[in-house]
Amino acid sequence: MSLLQYRAIQFVCLEKRNRTVIRRCILSIRLILAVIFYCLSTPAFSSDSPAALAGARPNFLWITCEDISPYLGSYGCEQADTPNLDRLARQGVRYERAFANAPVCAVARSTLLTGMYASTIGTHHMRCDAPLPPEIPAYPKLLRQAGYYCTNNTKKDYNSPYNKDKSLWDDSTGKSHWRNRPKNKPFFAVFNITVTHESRLSPDRIAAYVKSKQIPEQPRVAPEDILLPPYHPDLPEIRLDWARLHDLITRMDALAGRRIAELSEGGVGDDTIIIFCSDHGGQLSRSKKYLYNTGTQVPLIIYFPPRWQHLAPASPGQSVDRLVSFIDFPKTLLSLAGAEIPQLMQGRIFLGPDTEPVPQRIYFFRDRLASRYDFSRAVTDGQYCYIRSFMPHRPRGRDTLYGYWVQANWGAWQRHFDAGKCDPIQSQFFQPKSTQQLFDTAADPWQIDNLAERPEQKSRLQQLSGDLDAWMIRTRDVGLIPEPLACELVGPDKSCKTIYEYANSDHYPIERLLKAAKSAGQAQQNKLPDYLELLADQHPVARYWGAYAIFLLRNSDEPTHQALEQMATEDPFAANRLMAAQVLAFCGDADRAYEVITRELLDSKYSYTFLFGINALQYSHTDRQMSPKDWQRLKEKSTSKAFLGDTTGLEYARRLIDDAIKLYPQRRRVD
Repeated sequence: MSLLQYRAIQFVCLEKRNRTVIRRCILSIRLILAVIFYCLSTPAFSSDSPAALAGARPNFLWITCEDISPYLGSYGCEQADTPNLDRLARQGVRYERAFANAPVCAVARSTLLTGMYASTIGTHHMRCDAPLPPEIPAYPKLLRQAGYYCTNNTKKDYNSPYNKDKSLWDDSTGKSHWRNRPKNKPFFAVFNITVTHESRLSPDRIAAYVKSKQIPEQPRVAPEDILLPPYHPDLPEIRLDWARLHDLITRMDALAGRRIAELSEGGVGDDTIIIFCSDHGGQLSRSKKYLYNTGTQVPLIIYFPPRWQHLAPASPGQSVDRLVSFIDFPKTLLSLAGAEIPQLMQGRIFLGPDTEPVPQRIYFFRDRLASRYDFSRAVTDGQYCYIRSFMPHRPRGRDTLYGYWVQANWGAWQRHFDAGKCDPIQSQFFQPKSTQQLFDTAADPWQIDNLAERPEQKSRLQQLSGDLDAWMIRTRDVGLIPEPLACELVGPDKSCKTIYEYANSDHYPIERLLKAAKSAGQAQQNKLPDYLELLADQHPVARYWGAYAIFLLRNSDEPTHQALEQMATEDPFAANRLMAAQVLAFCGDADRAYEVITRELLDSKYSYTFLFGINALQYSHTDRQMSPKDWQRLKEKSTSKAFLGDTTGLEYARRLIDDAIKLYPQRRRVD
């Protein structure tokens, strides 16, 4: 072949190849145009779609349920029947280490709303109406300002004036729904499913669910087949409550599935991120209300449609090991929505392009639970959980009435303990708490083996304890301030209008007060001089903790008695007078203690002083001197219109009074 022929053939081949490339380019262009035309003609991507008009921002469907730990099939719960949420987990991502920062709804929800710890802003007691300064954020307001239509169906329960704030949501009723939004507006819709709330295990509620065929007549899981945690004794009432809990969870799963299906029916499924979680753990005895994982760990599943998959931390069907807690939710939601994030928010963004570093610790708080006072804090690194009890004399199983009212398992367990039939693990619940508890949740998921006294754990104990101290100081934890004392320290006529403002002022030397409270909880006899010195401290909170330490010591020498007598009669603050009186009752002067406590009750101006006083009667055992007429007199006082400020405490005081009248001449055992 000549060179000329070779060049001719080469030219022809090149021309053919060029024409092929051109044809392929034309086909590609046609295909791209066809795809664009198709997308523009579909609801999810048309110019009329919310995502298109809102600058391609996702919608959010947030489904919450109540009072369950990760008792779902997707979390490995063998006795669960949760097909809808299991499907969501296969299509989305599942968080293995997600937590509420408090083990009870109103406190957890106030953190969830504001992105600030309830123990920082003063919403840490269950349930209250704590005043907040205007700068405290609320994520629905910020989403509305960013152009979202925000609905809440229907529970609020934020422990603050936000319960009544009509500017929080576009709609917060039983009829709230994203379908009601203005045309072409992105939505953020919350649906709260209440069927798993602890109250739903009461016999009348279960009967109603059976009658309406929402749950089967007989439990789906036979009670005898229930896998009991080691702290629960093997009793019929406990087995039945566990079995019925699984029925309620299955019902909740069906309701959640219906909310998910509505997205496709409404043509918005391709543009909506779905979030599912519980409002805290629970719900049987020793779960909800307590700082164990069974009270704080929650199921968290997040689904990202294909269009928004780039925001996901993992591929569909995978699990995520990152530590996440409710404090992180508001910042994360605002970030995904492109909304403004206030500097005050204390969490970390855990999704999307602005994801922040993984926290090394998660922190928890437990304070007044309805009628009973407590003060505990906890921290976890994901495996080891450290719990500090500032009031160790208060047994866990004695501090609630509500559980006994609505569930059979509480009373059955207590009767079993009172009869001396519980083993050492089952007995822990009704005995005074250790000041420090340390659990390895990998080896001991039920948290029954306290490692705090193990020499090999000393370094870890000190590290977690130090981390907890640093967090309490950094966040200005107001749990150190007794609730009735806080009522007198702040208010409309005071220099600090709210407890949040007080905690961030020079009035609150938190490092010194934390040291006093920690020392008081340990109640060491050789530190009695230090406690007596606290009784004379200039700061009212320090005086309180000094008196509490002596309460634990039960010291009755004459100098101590005189100091307590002076505090009980002369301290400017009712909380301190009541605390000193409780100590007097155990120092040989029960009559004087009773006199002081009953006078404070009848003279009280604040509902939480009144509630604290009822507790003082019972914890000092001076309620033995009460007659039915005396209790009735206090009940009449609780209906007075003369109380100042937040009167929520009166409801809980009346519960204690009614219970005392019902039990008389027996008395309620609280320790």
